[in-house]
Amino acid sequence: MKRLFLIFPLIATLMFVVSSCDSKDTPDTSLGDVVSVTYDATSQSFIVKYSKGSEKSYPAVIDNTTSPPTASSVLEDGTSVWTSNANITGEASIADKETVNYVNEWIYDEMSIYYLWNDKLPKRPDYSLIPSKFFTSILNKYHPTSNPDGDRFSWIQESYVDLLDNLSGVSSSEIGFDYIFVRTDEAGTQYFALVLYPKAGTDAEAKGINRGRFITQIDGKDITPDNYASLFGGSGTKRLRMADWIYDSDERSYYLQDSGEVPIQMHSRYAENPVHFDNVYAIGDKKVGYLVYNFFARDKGDDSYDYDKLLMTKLTNFQSQGINEMVLDLRYNSGGAVSSAIALASALVKNRSTNNILVTSEYNSIVHNELQKEYGADYNKEFFIEKIMDTSVSIPALNLPRLYVLTSGWTASASEFIINGLTPYMDVILIGETTYGKNVGSISIYEKNDPKNKWGMQPIIVKYFNSKGESDFTAGFNPDYEVDEFEDLFLFDFGDTNDPLLGTALAHISGQRSTMRASSISTPFRSSQVDEKASIKLRNKKQKFEMVDDVRGEEIKNLMKK
Repeated sequence: MKRLFLIFPLIATLMFVVSSCDSKDTPDTSLGDVVSVTYDATSQSFIVKYSKGSEKSYPAVIDNTTSPPTASSVLEDGTSVWTSNANITGEASIADKETVNYVNEWIYDEMSIYYLWNDKLPKRPDYSLIPSKFFTSILNKYHPTSNPDGDRFSWIQESYVDLLDNLSGVSSSEIGFDYIFVRTDEAGTQYFALVLYPKAGTDAEAKGINRGRFITQIDGKDITPDNYASLFGGSGTKRLRMADWIYDSDERSYYLQDSGEVPIQMHSRYAENPVHFDNVYAIGDKKVGYLVYNFFARDKGDDSYDYDKLLMTKLTNFQSQGINEMVLDLRYNSGGAVSSAIALASALVKNRSTNNILVTSEYNSIVHNELQKEYGADYNKEFFIEKIMDTSVSIPALNLPRLYVLTSGWTASASEFIINGLTPYMDVILIGETTYGKNVGSISIYEKNDPKNKWGMQPIIVKYFNSKGESDFTAGFNPDYEVDEFEDLFLFDFGDTNDPLLGTALAHISGQRSTMRASSISTPFRSSQVDEKASIKLRNKKQKFEMVDDVRGEEIKNLMKK
């Protein structure tokens, strides 16, 4: 069998060097009408086929400020062409001047009403830009020094259906597992993918693509910063080159060994259930509930509330088993629906009372005035609840003395909503790494029956505060006990007490006051090899670090349309 070695790399920043140019050619009406447009990622150009049989290439303008980078160009007749992923060759989108202007006017009008920073929108925006660029151009952009309270999170998609699917955990192209990228060389030109967990019901899960395994190649190709999006996306069958840890008794350490290829099938419109794992541990006179919850969603977008119902079932089971301590694993939870966060917080809080405020909401002056006029001065207060919103499903009251939360740099938005909202009422002990830092929420804006406009946008419209008026965590919540689960890139299964995050929580519950790590683990890998930028870009593309105001969002839209 083959051993795999990595050179210890330094932290490297990926640089994208792109050239672009504008066509200065005189419009040639003899070409005929545009029949099709294809984007070529290798040459970074658009190949346009015309009705009279000719073909012409137009250089693309690459925008690396988005994730993934976009490509666009304007043809001689003013037609705009673009692709949402400049790393992938494929069919491009086309829109004439009139349609582009129509969509952009809709974007600006809606943002003028709902956007949290609507008073900072530019007075004379450039309506000639393609819609994605136009949207970005009018945002109140975040800057670490000049605008630290600016917008890091608003986003737009060409298909509102895809946008809504993303928010419900429905993937149009799912490989079947969550993963991060690990650099294999000092320059950061090649990656291995480390599996964080397989997704239930996928072919990858059935084929044993388990937590802690490595993917070294896909379809015979090395994984690089330029091709990972295409290698991990698409459809059909993928051939995964796997590698696994092997213990060397002589060296008393682990090394990575090639395990051969595993064929797996990609999934279309796969819906991930966020309630991933649960267990109960008996430690002396303590009974500890442990729950892995990977994002906040009521259901897969079908209004069944199935995910919330399952979450309450798990918590009710904890209650029936008499748990008196709780470890909530949010290390990979980047956010989601506010309604699910309110339900979960209501189950966990100490001495629950529906008279107690969980959070208050702050909107722009237009939205605030209309809501206050319609619902009164207390319209923006969210209280702890006893039933799942719009259902008769009861929420158990666990009445915990404290809450242990496992965190990472991907713990964001609705996860931080839980931490911030519960802190005034109970001790919330954080174990892991500093959270992402998102205290604002969004709504989905789209036109369901407009054939000229299929775009969907997710602008920030609300800022959340806890009952003490606290919302100052844009830099994230620091852990009470710092633990790096990727210290040696050896991952234990969820629920294994050797897992350093869970182990530390259980140690503290049992009365020990130290972080826990299995002393027998020694590997040649280090956490510095994790490419955090690429991994966050990947997660941001899938889940957008979102906090969706599904409690009041539809009410707001209906009210503002009166």
